[in-house]
Amino acid sequence: TPPAVHFKNTVKKGWDFEDAKENGINIDESERQTIKTHLVQLMCTTPPLIQVQLSESISLIAKTDYYTNWQNLLPELVQQFNSTDQAVVNGVLKTANAIFKSFRYVQRSDDLYRVILYTLNGIQAPLLALLKQTGQSIQALQNDAMQLKPRFETLRLIFRIAFRCVNVNPHRFTPSQIIFSD
Repeated sequence: TPPAVHFKNTVKKGWDFEDAKENGINIDESERQTIKTHLVQLMCTTPPLIQVQLSESISLIAKTDYYTNWQNLLPELVQQFNSTDQAVVNGVLKTANAIFKSFRYVQRSDDLYRVILYTLNGIQAPLLALLKQTGQSIQALQNDAMQLKPRFETLRLIFRIAFRCVNVNPHRFTPSQIIFSD
């Protein structure tokens, strides 16, 4: 995993243009686009130790590029909710959770609420479908502890994502708006 850690550290020090100048790292625009085009799919096809580093890289890039400069990020993450590999599903949920966690630390503004509304519009129905599917899987696999553990992790992540959005402004967004609306 040293190459994955190096990639993550390069993103950390060089993605934000101000940090890049300070750190002497130059990632040109064509490289940035190539990275954003392939990073989610790459994360979903790598072993867990590498997946963690790539997930963090996605979160770091999203701090500056989500959603205006990386509009296909959310659809790509949501598309992976349909994966039959529970590790992939949980990997993208962890990534989404990390991205949405940053909402807590941003000054409340109309721009922030636009990003949250964009996010809710893109994730609400797929998250609800995943919640229902996971509940059905848990019932069907109730006697198989090995299969249940990653599905309970899926539930935990779904609710963390929902509450990340609610915590930004509980008067504007409620859990029922995020998860239980069809």
